[in-house]
Amino acid sequence: MTGPFRTHLFSLGALGALGALGLVGLSACGTVEAKQGAPAIAQASSLACDSARTELQKAVDAYTMLEQAPPPNEQALVPSYLLAPSQLMDIDAKGNVVPAPGSGCH
Repeated sequence: MTGPFRTHLFSLGALGALGALGLVGLSACGTVEAKQGAPAIAQASSLACDSARTELQKAVDAYTMLEQAPPPNEQALVPSYLLAPSQLMDIDAKGNVVPAPGSGCH
């Protein structure tokens, strides 16, 4: 074949080969067993709490380094150091990151 049809057939063949390689590559990846039910909720909550704690701690550290003192409260971090106040974590009177009341974080 010549002309535009030949180009399209080649393109489809190349895409098919790439797709097959992708499937082989995905099947070679390790699998992670997903938890179900209450353990899955606990795991997700734990990850969310850890992520919120890390994010807020980084904001506190940046504020403390640049302002030469810990933030007086979480609102002092918004918006320069933190996009929005955390729903899961708070800052205590000493500038420590602590779980927010009722958040379920430890």
